[in-house]
Amino acid sequence: MMRAFNYATILMVLCVFLVSGAHATDLSVDYLSGRWVIDAEDCSSPTSEFIEFNKNSTFVGNRNGTTEIVGFWVLKEDNLELHMVSSPASFHDLNKALAHFDGIYSYFKGRMLIFNLQEKSFEAYGVIGKEIKRASAVRCP
Repeated sequence: MMRAFNYATILMVLCVFLVSGAHATDLSVDYLSGRWVIDAEDCSSPTSEFIEFNKNSTFVGNRNGTTEIVGFWVLKEDNLELHMVSSPASFHDLNKALAHFDGIYSYFKGRMLIFNLQEKSFEAYGVIGKEIKRASAVRCP
C-alpha cells in the first residue's frame, strides 16, 4: 500500500513539472510570426526549408531560395490550420517529371498540432492531404 502511494506521489510531481514545461510558451500569432527553419537548425543554409508566418495571417514556404507554397494560416487552440496554394512544378528538383506542371496550381488544406513550444522552437504533427508528418521548427533571426 505504501509503495502504491509513493508511486502515485512521484507520478503527480512529474505531471506537474511536465505540464508546466509543456506550455513554457503560449501559442499565439505573436509567437508564430517570423521566419522558421524546418527540421534543421541551420538558418544560414540555402538548402534548408523555411516557412515565414506573417502577422496578417499569410505565409510563405521556400526551399533553395525558391517559393514553393503560399497561403493563409489560422490558429485554433493548439492547432495551426493552413490553406495553401502550390504548383507541382515547384518541386521539379525533387522529381524532373514535375517540371511540366509549370503554371498549374492546386489548393491544399493542412492542419498541424503544435506541441513542445519553447522560446525559439516547436514540434508539430501535421496532416496535409493524405500525408501525416512530424516536424520541428527553429526560429531564425
